[in-house]
Amino acid sequence: MSSTVPADLPRAFRPEPKLSAVPVQPTAKTRETLPAEQPARKTWTFITRPAGQLETVTCLPGCIVDHDSDRETPTFREDIWCMTANVEDLWLPVSHSGQKPEEDRLLSCSIRQDPFDRDMAKRVPHAVLEVMEDNFIEPLDPDGLATVILQLEGQLRQIRAVHAQLVELREQGRVQL
Repeated sequence: MSSTVPADLPRAFRPEPKLSAVPVQPTAKTRETLPAEQPARKTWTFITRPAGQLETVTCLPGCIVDHDSDRETPTFREDIWCMTANVEDLWLPVSHSGQKPEEDRLLSCSIRQDPFDRDMAKRVPHAVLEVMEDNFIEPLDPDGLATVILQLEGQLRQIRAVHAQLVELREQGRVQL
């Protein structure tokens, strides 16, 4: 006797599939194919200045900008922008012109979009790299950001070489003492 059910058998006569009481977890292979959860996109409206027209904006996915003031009062279109959260900030003591070192944020990166900017490169999502607090490289498209990453990797190799040289010199100094 065959265990398969004929395809033309009416639904009322088909046996119900047996459900497992134990939930099935996705395997590593299926987890890779599951779509990543996308951040919600906010859509909102504002009144433009000086025309007084109603405009609709859909935020960049993951936008962290509080647009309440943009919605509550007439706003210039060029003042609307969206931004994602920065990657983890790096804070290091930096001396400015020989002054006492102060903690400064270095190499902070986020994605930004200025939907009404005159510069077309800023109207689409682009990377903003804050090299040092209030000093930016922008707008970076994917190739531009990749170029900066390659340059930083090259600089990091040089810093590692200086580190190795410093360790060697310190070791030589201990031997001579």
